[in-house]
Amino acid sequence: MYEFSKLYYGKEIILASSFKPLDRFMKVYILIPFLFFIIACQSNEQKQVPVKIQKQAFDYTVVEDDYAKILDAVIAYNSISNEVAKTNRPMAYIHKWFIKDSLYNAYDKDFMPGGLRIQKLLGLVGHSQLDSTGYLNQVKGRDTVLIPLHIKKKYNVAYHKKTETTEQFLSRYTFHLPIMSHDHKKAFVSLDYVCGALCGQGYDFILEKINGKWKVIKRDYTWIS
Repeated sequence: MYEFSKLYYGKEIILASSFKPLDRFMKVYILIPFLFFIIACQSNEQKQVPVKIQKQAFDYTVVEDDYAKILDAVIAYNSISNEVAKTNRPMAYIHKWFIKDSLYNAYDKDFMPGGLRIQKLLGLVGHSQLDSTGYLNQVKGRDTVLIPLHIKKKYNVAYHKKTETTEQFLSRYTFHLPIMSHDHKKAFVSLDYVCGALCGQGYDFILEKINGKWKVIKRDYTWIS
C-alpha cells in the first residue's frame, strides 16, 4: 500500500511538472464556459418550476356565527329588538338577506354612491395587507348571503315587495354584509332604516370582539330623510 501511494504521487508530480503554462491556461479556458453552461441550466430549471396558487371563494358559513352575534349586538345597541320582535302585529322586519357593498380605492373615478372606500376600512377595522385582501374577498362574490338562522329564529325576518311593505309593516331594517378584519376581532357593518317614502336613516357601526363577545364601539349616522 505504501509503495503504491509513493508511486502514485510520484507519477502525479512528474506529470504535473511536464505540463507547460500554456497547456494549463488552455484547460482553464475550456473549463470556465462549461461551468457557466451548467449554472445557466440550473437557473432555468428553477425559473420553470410552476407555482400553484389556489383561489378559493369566501366561505360565508365559517363566519355565520359571527354574523349572527354582530347583528345581535347592533340590534341591542340601537334598541330595536322590540320593533323587530316576532309578534302577531310586528312593528318592523329585518330584510331577508344582506346588501353587499362595492369597495373602491382612493383613485377610482367611477365611485358610486353607497360604495365604500377601502381606505375607510383600513383606518377603522384593520390596516394589514391580509386585511386589505380580505375585504375585497368578502364582498366580491355575487352569491346572496342570507340573514343567519339564529337571527331568523329570534326576530321577524322577511322579504316583501314594496306594495306589500306599506300595508303590513311600518318600517324595514336592512343590514349590509359585515366586513371583518383578518383576525376576526373587528368588524364594520352598515344598517339602513326605512319607515316610509321620505322617512329613514342610515348607520355605520364599528364592532370589536372583547372577551369573545361582539360589542359596538362606535356608531356614525350616514344619512337621514
